[in-house]
Amino acid sequence: MKKYLFLAVMALLAVACKQKASDGFVIDGKLTGNVENAVVKIFDAADPTMTVVDSAVVKEGKFQLKGKVDEPTMFQLTIDLPDASLSEQERTLAYAFYVENAPMTFTADAATMPTLFYIPDRKTVNPVITGSPTQELNEKFNAQMADKENRLSELSEKQASVYYSAEERTDSIIAEAVRMESEIEALRKECNDARLDFIRKNAASIVALDQAGILVYADELTTTDVDEILKVLEPSWKGKARYDLLVQQMTTKKNMALGSVIPDADFSTTDGKTVKLHDVLPKEGYALVEFWASWCSPCRAEIPHLKQIVSKYPAFHIISISVDDDDAAWKKALDQDKPSWTQLRCPDGIQGMANKVYGIMGVPACFLVDSEGKIVRVGARGPVLDMMLSQLYASNK
Repeated sequence: MKKYLFLAVMALLAVACKQKASDGFVIDGKLTGNVENAVVKIFDAADPTMTVVDSAVVKEGKFQLKGKVDEPTMFQLTIDLPDASLSEQERTLAYAFYVENAPMTFTADAATMPTLFYIPDRKTVNPVITGSPTQELNEKFNAQMADKENRLSELSEKQASVYYSAEERTDSIIAEAVRMESEIEALRKECNDARLDFIRKNAASIVALDQAGILVYADELTTTDVDEILKVLEPSWKGKARYDLLVQQMTTKKNMALGSVIPDADFSTTDGKTVKLHDVLPKEGYALVEFWASWCSPCRAEIPHLKQIVSKYPAFHIISISVDDDDAAWKKALDQDKPSWTQLRCPDGIQGMANKVYGIMGVPACFLVDSEGKIVRVGARGPVLDMMLSQLYASNK
């Protein structure tokens, strides 16, 4: 009888422990290196205010953080090292991972943990995290993507060194950059296809929702892709704020995705008149619709290339749309750079129509459209534009 009573008590204790753990998360951290008295903080990675959920001071290489989440959530953990001999960039370590209401562990070496600020040539090793099935799923997917993404990064850097470092972009340099662009596009497609496949197979996981958020920025996304992503995720996420935000982002994305007709809107001309975008699009051939600004260095740096394009492909049209708030700054840049093609301006700057209608979150943003205004390429600048035009105007060679 005593034996059964003991077992019953132990069972009740086990249930109580489970209930206690499910009340929130507890992260037990272990750090190696010069970390005594380092300050550890954690906050929701999606929170723009970076409100600290919990913090702790490292003692004897250990710390503990507690809190509660409504569902598995990507948190950012930062560690401010006490070593004054290190630079500010080296002193601030950071890592983002999924937290859920369970006992978790976080183990890292301060000498190799990723930093908040990018430090070239720093050798990093990701922390080891246990206790979160969501984080395990995320790490498994990241491991599957690592080789593709590393190759993509290396090839993109190599292309940039060939294309953007050249004092003069000769035909041979352009040809080499275009060749590499074909490889880059194939790798991007592999990465995007892998994300789409992951979303299909893991639609109920927050990881899938976050991967869909990454695809919002993919230049290769089609209107069909947008529809499928939302359809797959809707049963698990409809009615939740994160999904509503994704729907909003994807709806705007769809306006400017491959296969969509670029939206029409009113823009200002250099002489103060108003004109609709579709009225200045060419009735034949192709055009580049480029959003830019006078304060955007990469935008201004692209102008000599666009002059080269206009000279090489006379049948090609360019419509540049400034997102400058300041009309005078826009006109001053035009006077300095002297582009010969159509120039317009968003009257309400980058936060107005450019963002709400065209989904512009940063410049330069370049869209190649056909004679019907249908978008045939997103991100059409630099070697991408060279590649597209060499294909579209092959007979001109």
